[in-house]
Amino acid sequence: MAPINVIDWIGLVGPYIVFFGMLIVYYVWEGKRERRLRKRYTEERHGE
Repeated sequence: MAPINVIDWIGLVGPYIVFFGMLIVYYVWEGKRERRLRKRYTEERHGE
């Protein structure tokens, strides 16, 4: 069996790295959005 070369390795592992990177970005983005919405909600509720 021939050893796996760099291009094969990138083709095999690259999509997983891209997927998990996008997943991390999504969770960070949504976390910031949720904190902003929660802050706005509490300000509106307690501002009455």
